[in-house]
Amino acid sequence: MLAPDITYPPDLPVSLRRDDLLAAIGEHQVVVVAGETGSGKTTQLPKLCLELGRRSIAHTQPRRIAARTVAERIADELSVSLGGTVGYAVRFNDRTSKDTAIRLVTDGLLLAEIQHDRML
Repeated sequence: MLAPDITYPPDLPVSLRRDDLLAAIGEHQVVVVAGETGSGKTTQLPKLCLELGRRSIAHTQPRRIAARTVAERIADELSVSLGGTVGYAVRFNDRTSKDTAIRLVTDGLLLAEIQHDRML
């Protein structure tokens, strides 16, 4: 899998704190990020994880439409096809592949998967 060119919109607060966030994510197993709506948490944090070399990033959203639209947005920002580096899986629809690094899923789907694989 060829790594996509990762860029960050300069006007987002998350982008302005990129170095701090990369350090925190790299050093800690759990990082809590609080920010205003529209600060870039949803779309930029998965890209930070990808930049750190993470290749199995589960990103939850409460609704199917949100999982799909966020996946589309991140794929667009990375200039990759949906279902490749970035994909989504919701009930009755799976747009992922063996190359998917950022996988948007509904909360319920992730909980169901954890029941079958506790090491997930």
